[in-house]
Amino acid sequence: MPADQRLKDALRLIIEDRDGKDPGPGNERWFGTTAVHPYNWEELGYAEYFYRRDTMLVRTEDIELVLGALREEPADRQKEDPAGPIIPENVAIDRLPVIDGVTGLVWRYGRTARSVGAGKGGGYGGREFPGEPNGRYDDNDSLSTPNVLARVDRSIGEGVARPCAALPLNGNGHPCPASEPAEVPSSSAAPVPAINSGICCGKHGWDGRGVLVGVVDGGLVEATTHQWPWMEGVYGDPDPAALPGNPIGAYSCHGTFVAGCVRTTAPKAEVCVKRAKEIDWRLYGGMAYEHEIIQRMSDLLDLGADIIVCEFDGATRHHLPLHTFDAFYRRRLRHLNVTVLAPAGNDETHLPTFPAAYTWTIGVGALSADGNTRAHFSNYGHWVDVYAPGEELVNAFGTGKYTCEEEPYEERHFAGLANWSGTSFSTPLVAGMIAARMSGTGENAPAAAAAVLAFAGTQAAPGIGPVLHPHQICGPCHTP
Repeated sequence: MPADQRLKDALRLIIEDRDGKDPGPGNERWFGTTAVHPYNWEELGYAEYFYRRDTMLVRTEDIELVLGALREEPADRQKEDPAGPIIPENVAIDRLPVIDGVTGLVWRYGRTARSVGAGKGGGYGGREFPGEPNGRYDDNDSLSTPNVLARVDRSIGEGVARPCAALPLNGNGHPCPASEPAEVPSSSAAPVPAINSGICCGKHGWDGRGVLVGVVDGGLVEATTHQWPWMEGVYGDPDPAALPGNPIGAYSCHGTFVAGCVRTTAPKAEVCVKRAKEIDWRLYGGMAYEHEIIQRMSDLLDLGADIIVCEFDGATRHHLPLHTFDAFYRRRLRHLNVTVLAPAGNDETHLPTFPAAYTWTIGVGALSADGNTRAHFSNYGHWVDVYAPGEELVNAFGTGKYTCEEEPYEERHFAGLANWSGTSFSTPLVAGMIAARMSGTGENAPAAAAAVLAFAGTQAAPGIGPVLHPHQICGPCHTP
C-alpha cells in the first residue's frame, strides 16, 4: 500500500537533502546522514526506523571483533557471500568516539567532510571512497547500513553491531506528535489540565519545590517564561525554530509545551530544558541521533537532575535496545537516585519503542480527552508502565504564524498557548506528579516514582492498564 500524504509530509522534513548547503562555521556536516528503513517505504506505505547512513555503533569491547568480521574473507564466507568481505578493502572505515563505552564505525558517506577533506585513509586501512555525494543514495546497495548489519549478524550474532538510531519527538513517521498544534480562544490564559494546588491531605508542599526536572527536547521559547505565571523560572537552551519575529516552524515549541506540562502538576519544581541538536541541521525535522540525546541527558545529571524526561523515542532495528542508552545506564545512571521517563509514542502499535520500553524507564501512554479510554493514537502493551491524559491539552507555546505540515497546509496563528495532543505531553504530567510527591514526602525520585506507579496500579482500567490523572496528586500519599 503506497504511503499516504501525511506520511510523505512527515518524512519530507526528515530525509530531504540539504542540497549541499554549508552547515556553518564550526559544524561538521555528515554527507546525507539520515535514512529510513525500509528503503522503499514510499511504495510499502510505512517506516520502521530511522538511522545514520553508513554508520554502525559497537560496544567498545567488541570493536576488534566487528572490524574483523567486516574485513575477513574466509572460505565459508565466500560461499555464503560471494561478493567477498562485508566492506571491501578499498573502502576506508573510520572509528568515531561516541560516548564512553560505545564506538562508531563509519564508511563512505558516513564519513565527515573534515575527514574527507584532510585525505584521511580511514582508521582501519582502505582508500578514500571516490567522488562526492550528489544528494541521491541507494539505501539498498551492498554497503548500505541495513545490508551491512544483516551480514554482520550472520557472522558474529544479532545485535553486536547496531545502527546509529535517529529518534523522533513523536511516533515514527507521524507529524509532531499525534496532532499538529491547534489554536485556542484568545480569552484563554490557563493550562489544561489545571495547575496543581500543592496541597495533599491538608498539608502544603506537594508542589515539586526543591526538585530538578530535566527535559531533553528541542529547546525553550524563553518569552513564555515571562508571559505565563506557571512558566516563571523555567530555563534552558533556546529553541532555534521559534525565534522572535519568525514564523513558528514544525516541531518547534515542543520543549516549551512539555516544560509547561511539568509545571501544571509540579508548579514549584525547577525545570531545565536541554536541546538535543537536530539531525543534519534540519531545525524542523524533530529528530536527533541517539548519542546526542545521551549527551544532553548526561548534562542534566551534571546539573543534579532528580527526574529526566527524555522526549525522543522511537522504533529500533529488530526492536533491540540502543547501545548508547545501555552504556549510559550501565556506566552512570544506575548508580544514581534518578528517574527517567519517556513517551510510549503515537503509532497505535503494541511494538516497543526505546527508551520507553527499558525496564529502568517509565514509559507513558496517553488517555483520551475524557480520561476514560486510551487515546486512539497511543502506543500500548506490557512495556507501557502508565497512562495519563494526552489529548487536547493546553499549555505554553510560541507567538506567531504557523503553517501546518499536513494537508490542506492551513495557516494558524498563536499567541503563547496551543492545544496539542500526544504521549509526549502525558509524560511530563507524570514526571510532575513524581516531583510533587518528592517535595511532599522527602522521598528520592525512585521511591516516589514507585509509589506513584503503585497507586496507578490500584486503578488500572480494563483494556488500558495503570492510569493516573493530574488531580490525583494526593492519591499516592495513601499508598505505602
